[in-house]
Amino acid sequence: MPHPFTAAFDLEGPLSPQDNAYEVMHSIKDGPALFEVLSRYDDYLAIRHRPNYEPGDTLQLIVPFMIINGITEQDVRKASTRAQLVGGARELIKWLKDENWNVHIISTSYEQHAYNVASKLDVEREKVHCTRFPLDSLSEILEESEIALIHEIQNKILAFYSNADDAETSTFGRLATQLDEFFFEITPRTRIKAIFDQITVVGGTRKVQALMSAIGVGKQTDTAVIGDSITDYKMLQEIRRAGGISIAFNGNSYALPYANIGMACADIRPLHLVLTAFREGGLKSAFDLAALWEVECREFARDPRLVPNHALRPKLARFFANADDTEFPRLSVLNKRNKEQLQQIAAIHAKFRSLIRGQETAQLG
Repeated sequence: MPHPFTAAFDLEGPLSPQDNAYEVMHSIKDGPALFEVLSRYDDYLAIRHRPNYEPGDTLQLIVPFMIINGITEQDVRKASTRAQLVGGARELIKWLKDENWNVHIISTSYEQHAYNVASKLDVEREKVHCTRFPLDSLSEILEESEIALIHEIQNKILAFYSNADDAETSTFGRLATQLDEFFFEITPRTRIKAIFDQITVVGGTRKVQALMSAIGVGKQTDTAVIGDSITDYKMLQEIRRAGGISIAFNGNSYALPYANIGMACADIRPLHLVLTAFREGGLKSAFDLAALWEVECREFARDPRLVPNHALRPKLARFFANADDTEFPRLSVLNKRNKEQLQQIAAIHAKFRSLIRGQETAQLG
């Protein structure tokens, strides 16, 4: 039996379409608006490389608003019960495990959601790396003065959201200054800091750390990582630089430049062909498959029997046979693409991303 390769998946996007925190925020009045603005602010901080800030720390920033609006851990679990799986995810994970792949999930998601989805995929709990979230124990920390501060900044966020069409860019800049003051000047002097100190979101560099802990030193070249968003780009970049395979699955513009292969599809099972090529022939084999696919995609869609190794799994062969042109997977080699080419690929990924995740969730960073 060949030695095990590792496949490390982001959870929200590649394996499940739900953004759990966003879904949780739908349980309170104006919750989606709060989340969308703070998610944009998260992108703003990450792009500007604020010290000690990582992409995905939205899941920390929203906690004070969860507390003052009465959200509990049970609400997080309840939202997670509504989570679906991406088409083919359960089959793909089973195939990989049957073939001796070491499968891990590395996710920013709160633990209540990550463990729930992982159980549906039969991924062992110890192979799930996610954000510990003891929300219920945090709800008694705040005093009235701090609750008032949170309400005040919440009102400013909602005022921006309701007027976002009016000089949006400059207005957001002003709001970002106010949020900077709240989160990085006021908060450290209050008990809100004690809340933040207990939540370490697994995103950005922390995903890289979780990945390296999972695979061990010197194993990057035998590793595949699969992600789709800003929280994944450092993990994608790390494995790409180290000679492994980093795959953007229905990736957005934050993820695609850091991956070396892109796959856009409504079903994740075709990824098995790429991962098999990588394990059997290394990066060159995976690149050759993706490059051929770019050229011959229309022919493959017309006659799926032309797809290399399409019959490797009967269910995969049936998927190809039944997929119409709008569902048929697109593969791209992303190395050495210029900005315009990446934008064209991102547009294709965006269509599949919206198809799977819904337009509102797909637009989140």
